[in-house]
Amino acid sequence: MNMISLPRPTCPYCGEDMRRWPLGQHTLTCDTCRRPIVRYLSSPTRRIFRLRPLYAVIHIIGLAILVIGFATVWLAGFPPRAIIPVIAVPMVIFAASGIADGWLSWRTGIDRAGQKLRKGGGAKVIGLGRVAFGVAGIVVATIGLLAFDSMSGRDPTGTRPGSVGVHR
Repeated sequence: MNMISLPRPTCPYCGEDMRRWPLGQHTLTCDTCRRPIVRYLSSPTRRIFRLRPLYAVIHIIGLAILVIGFATVWLAGFPPRAIIPVIAVPMVIFAASGIADGWLSWRTGIDRAGQKLRKGGGAKVIGLGRVAFGVAGIVVATIGLLAFDSMSGRDPTGTRPGSVGVHR
């Protein structure tokens, strides 16, 4: 049987050759940078596949959630405080992705910021910084959601709905 050998895919994160992509599998971890890579069909008629790091796909989904949330709050006429969960949910998504990417940068010593690829100790320091900022983002989003929860459900008398007691 005469089969054409497909070239090995190149990791879009670190630029190194990856192992062959198993048929029917949508994600594969790069052996060099340990990043999960997603394969998607960009042109169904010509069967052209593209590769993206999973964190980039997660950021696109978080941005879509943010834009749809802002549009919903604006078009539906919700009160201004309704913007808190609209910002907090994508913030948690971005922060969790940053923690995972920072941890992998610290562990492997490979980091990419934009078009610049760093290797070694600098990448590890940047990875720890990403983890710290991710944790801070989750803390800020949690505080925002707790503040939103404490603001909702209050009536002018200062009691919660359904509570039985003396109004002061």
